[in-house]
Amino acid sequence: MSTAPELTYTQCVDRLRAAQEAAAVLHSVVFQATGAELAQGLEVLGELSAVAEGAEAAITIDAIERGEPATSTPPVNAREWVALHHRRYAQAGAGQLAHVADACRDPRHSILRDAVISGRVSISTAAVILKEMRLLKPHLNPDAIDSIWHAFMTLGEHHDHRTVRRLREELLARHGLDGEFDDTENRAKKGESLSLGKEIAPGLWEYVLRLSREGRAALEAAIEPLSAPTPTPADEHGPAEPDLRPHDLRRAHALLALIGRAQKAGDTTWSCTKAQIFVQISLEDLQQRAGAGSLLGGLTTGELITPETVRRWACDATIIPTMLNSCGEAVDLGRAERFFTPAQIKRLWLRDRHCTYPGCDAPAAWTDAHHLIHWADGGPSDLDNAALLCERHHTIVHTQRYHGWIEPDEHGRRHVAWDRTRGAYDHALAQLDSGHGRGGPPGATTQPGHDHQRASGDPNIWHRR
Repeated sequence: MSTAPELTYTQCVDRLRAAQEAAAVLHSVVFQATGAELAQGLEVLGELSAVAEGAEAAITIDAIERGEPATSTPPVNAREWVALHHRRYAQAGAGQLAHVADACRDPRHSILRDAVISGRVSISTAAVILKEMRLLKPHLNPDAIDSIWHAFMTLGEHHDHRTVRRLREELLARHGLDGEFDDTENRAKKGESLSLGKEIAPGLWEYVLRLSREGRAALEAAIEPLSAPTPTPADEHGPAEPDLRPHDLRRAHALLALIGRAQKAGDTTWSCTKAQIFVQISLEDLQQRAGAGSLLGGLTTGELITPETVRRWACDATIIPTMLNSCGEAVDLGRAERFFTPAQIKRLWLRDRHCTYPGCDAPAAWTDAHHLIHWADGGPSDLDNAALLCERHHTIVHTQRYHGWIEPDEHGRRHVAWDRTRGAYDHALAQLDSGHGRGGPPGATTQPGHDHQRASGDPNIWHRR
């Protein structure tokens, strides 16, 4: 933008009226244009719309700073003043323009003001950016705020407000305060629900299902293979027949097929692993519970998942963690031995009987096999490092960082005990590392504290007494 404009305000308005007149009659002469000229005309109108919206913001900012709305007859607020003088905003949108203009007056928002007045960022996108920053700012690392403003402005120049909204989780994962990204998943899980069905047509029922990121990833991984079209091949009895079922119908049939399989399985131990979920995450992020994992394959590709969820899935879901080193090279495509075998599951059912979380009696068939020392931390898949947990308490144990270990009761029967102090697992892991660091030399003989016992044949894995 020039610091010394060549036109006066009156001359600018006169030229805008001329542009208005030209645009008003353009439709009657458009037949004269070649294909290239049509494209050129549309490009000019696009630029005109952008800079015109920026000019609207500049006028509104100046009017608010001068107090024009309050001195009108009768006095009005900024939204009403915009609606009164702008035909497009007479019915809707005046509040959005007034809100953005008022925000641009804040000295802290100089980046936003420049982007809006120049027409680089639209009013609607600026409004979304303001909302996103208001929601995100309390949860972000203060050192990243300015960089995020610049990132939003750059994104807003080339994408619409929907893309800006989708950036929220990425920012929380990469620049959020400790635990903020995990907290969003925990809050989302509390909102999961499945409504009672309501009849919307004779014999047709509608359900409303709400799922967190984790729930959606698990559902899509299970449904997607079953919802693919299944055309009938040609044979001696007839020609090939395409699968003409609509996409949503195939998904409904896939869900019903899954339910049918679960009903047939009953309370028997599963004999195969669960639906495969591919997640890409750096080895450092997985170990430090930082950043985020990125889902790969299917409808959820590119969506983020918290590292703590990845660690919990690694207990017994068929998750294939593609872990990357600092150079972006794959260093581990998963360890197949991390899964508990059907034989081990049966023995766990006999030992634990039900969910081992205090006070929970969810039957064994409803539980997952949890690694007491997490698989991501080097925990083996053996019975001395396993405990049954229902889905709800499996989530709680991971998010609250509770620690479990095996100990005998008064009758000598082995059972799982839990320390439900938040962060108890990290304390136990720190003690393990202090005596047998995962990065230490082979054959180290330093013993952990007296309150730990060897949990398995692995000399680096210990449990608290």
